[in-house]
Amino acid sequence: MTPRNTRRPARITAALAGAAALFVLPALSSLPAMAENGSAEGKWMIHHPLSGEPLMIVEIEEENGALEGTVIGLADGPEDAICWSCTGEAKNKPLKGLKFLSGFRPDAKGWSGGFLLRPATGTVSPARLDLVMQGKALQMTTGRGPLQVNQKWERID
Repeated sequence: MTPRNTRRPARITAALAGAAALFVLPALSSLPAMAENGSAEGKWMIHHPLSGEPLMIVEIEEENGALEGTVIGLADGPEDAICWSCTGEAKNKPLKGLKFLSGFRPDAKGWSGGFLLRPATGTVSPARLDLVMQGKALQMTTGRGPLQVNQKWERID
């Protein structure tokens, strides 16, 4: 009977260790990815998704635990350009100073749960942000299927 009693604690210990790994390992596995990726905070050049031409310079900052983004300059065009396609509060407001990203929270790979205002169309849509190229570029994805838009934003600071 003694051998059976010594095996039971070993089995229980192994089972508890396995159960603990289910909770600990996912959290630990996401830490290196986030540490390697760094932060999305900073200044970025946004390029047109089809032509690749520079469009605008934006600044992303953390506010209350979420990433927010503001247009700080235009690559081409008048400095006083307005968002004529926008609706609501952004309608006919200057593009420079316009908040176009809001509510992005960190997840295991990047940032999600936020919304992107597309000044060219005036639409607001859910999007996600992922750092790529060792943090030198930010991949923005919005939409689904044939309407999906992917843009790489170039870090400039």
